[in-house]
Amino acid sequence: MKEDIVNTSTSPKETRSVFVGAKVTPSQRDHIKSLAEQCGMTVSDYILSCAYNFKPKARLTKEEAALLQNLDNCRSDLVKYTSALHGMSTKQRMVMFNQIPFMVGWLGELSNVAEGVYQFLEAVKEKNRIPSNPQSEEK
Repeated sequence: MKEDIVNTSTSPKETRSVFVGAKVTPSQRDHIKSLAEQCGMTVSDYILSCAYNFKPKARLTKEEAALLQNLDNCRSDLVKYTSALHGMSTKQRMVMFNQIPFMVGWLGELSNVAEGVYQFLEAVKEKNRIPSNPQSEEK
């Protein structure tokens, strides 16, 4: 079956100039256009990506953008805490850091925040793209 796949990668000099059409209902057209817009893509790019079995991701919704802003605020708080720690004397830091239950709880919460930030960023960092070689997408 793999032998039947034609190499469809485009060279940098090649432009898309051939039209491929499909008959759809107006509601189907609206739905496809809406999906493409949610992914920050043109309809052509969206359909081409789907044809290569690539699943485009939707861009951030308003709620997700607000969550991202909240994560940025958390980062700002962490910077402030770091600055406060640097402002303390070594003796004050030692007293605080030698309180084992406090440190275990603090590190646990910090770990949860860091993991949440990491998962969020991994989910949204890759831009939607059109696969240049469908064979490499199957691996």
